[in-house]
This record gives sequence, structure tokens and C-alpha cells, in this order.
Amino acid sequence: MKKKNLKHGWCIIIYGFSGAGKTEISIKIEKKIEKLLGKTILLDGDYLRNFFKKLKIGFGYTKKERDKSVLPKLEILNFLLKNNINVIYPTIFLNKLAINVWTKNIDNLIKIHVKTSVQDIIDFGIKKDFYLKGKNIVGMDIEPYFPKNPHIIINNDFKKSINKLSIELLKKFKKKVIK
Repeated sequence: MKKKNLKHGWCIIIYGFSGAGKTEISIKIEKKIEKLLGKTILLDGDYLRNFFKKLKIGFGYTKKERDKSVLPKLEILNFLLKNNINVIYPTIFLNKLAINVWTKNIDNLIKIHVKTSVQDIIDFGIKKDFYLKGKNIVGMDIEPYFPKNPHIIINNDFKKSINKLSIELLKKFKKKVIK
């Protein structure tokens, strides 16, 4: 896989259901990705949500509110990417509008799916109350829309540690991006 725009950084979107391990994996790989690709930051989806909230631009969790956040998030991502900063962005991303807009408007996009089922997440126990008592949950109340042809898939059945999943992701990443 080659960069479409040599002057822009890579945007590595790590997506999946809440509780799939996206952020933990992102934290584990950040420094290694930086060694491979140059200046890299981790921009967590929850951080962006809080950033906008402090600016009095609140985005809620309904499908309509999630759609409303797509363009402002794109602007922040492209601001960093245009300054040749690589971004690792763990986010749910199972939103048709986000997938279409970001795929079209981010030049050097790598889509990594941390694949798991909501039931596996609940059984593992991390987000049990979140899924069973929450509202506007992607995979429960909101139908997920999965990107076609992710560049990398990591299957998380919660039988491997986050360290092992991170190592697996890095191996696949090197084969796909660093040739």
C-alpha cells in the first residue's frame, strides 16, 4: 500500500464496537508505528468528543448526532495529516456517513477492524452494564454499518491478550504498509 499524498501523514483508523480493545491496542502500537512512519499521535474518539464539548459543540450518541460529528472530526484529522503527522484514531466508525466521507476525503487512510461480537464483549464483562443498560449503543440500538474491505482485520475473541493482538496487528501492518 502506497501513500496517495506524500505530503500528508497516514490516518490509521482502528474501529469496532465499544469494548473491542481499540484504544488499548492503539496505546500499545503508537510508539512502534512512530518508529516505522515518523511523527505519530494517538487521537482517541472520546478525547475528540470531550474537545468539542468544551467548545460548546456537543455531539450526542443518537445516529443523527453521530452523523453531525463526521465533518468536524474530518477537519481535525485532515489538519493533522496535512502537517505530515500520522494519526492513530480508535473509534467505533460503524457509521455509513463517516465511512463514506472519510474514505473519500482522507488521502492516506488505513482501516483496521478489531472484529468481535457484542455478546463476546458482554460475556468478557468489560462493558456489560454499558451494553445492557445504555441507550443509543452501536450494535444494540443502532445498526452498525461495516466498511467493505478493511485493510487489516484483527479478531478479538478475548482469548488473546491485548499485547498479543497488538503484535498481530503490527505484523499485518508491516506487511500491508511497510514493504
